[in-house]
Amino acid sequence: MDTFSIVFVCTGNRFRSPLAEAFVRRLTLGLPVTTESFGTLELEDAPALPEALEIGLQCGLDLSSHRTRHVGHASLDQVDLVLGFDETHVRRAVVDAKAPRRRAFTLRGIARLLPAAEVFPQEDVILRARQALDQLEEMRGAEPESERRDEMPDPFGRSWNVYRDTAAEIRELSIQLVETLFGITDTGGLPPVPTKRDRGRRSLWPRRRN
Repeated sequence: MDTFSIVFVCTGNRFRSPLAEAFVRRLTLGLPVTTESFGTLELEDAPALPEALEIGLQCGLDLSSHRTRHVGHASLDQVDLVLGFDETHVRRAVVDAKAPRRRAFTLRGIARLLPAAEVFPQEDVILRARQALDQLEEMRGAEPESERRDEMPDPFGRSWNVYRDTAAEIRELSIQLVETLFGITDTGGLPPVPTKRDRGRRSLWPRRRN
């Protein structure tokens, strides 16, 4: 069966990319879509950050089995879509893992283009998604370079509110992505990011620094 593959790349592969991977996987359940995530730091087999575990659980997602993987050890030449959180992530995916440059975006960057895509409903969701990407790549090529700075800052080491706000943005952009690419509008299976910290879970996972 033909599948549509999405890869997320961040720095440590401990918060942003594993959450995005989990959000999109949940939103595309039942579709021929695969998701993976990697980091640009050499942190092989480190767990997700406690904040990612906590937010994930409150969104109905279990990230306890997640372990980091380095993008330089991956082969992404056949991937349909690579999404980084800044241009460094995109470049590393392209240079180190041979991801197709025309299929590599930042998450904020592709989200900025999504509303302008003219996608026509059809039974083949994979064809729909690939046609949409063709449009997005064409639109990106017409953008001035000055409009392509779409970094989503790393929340590592910052306050709980920063982690929460980052996760909420990733969830919202993931919803926009799957709606445009696959026509998914039902988000009932992915609860919102909590507005307050669950104090009962706060001490479940010891903090491990990079």
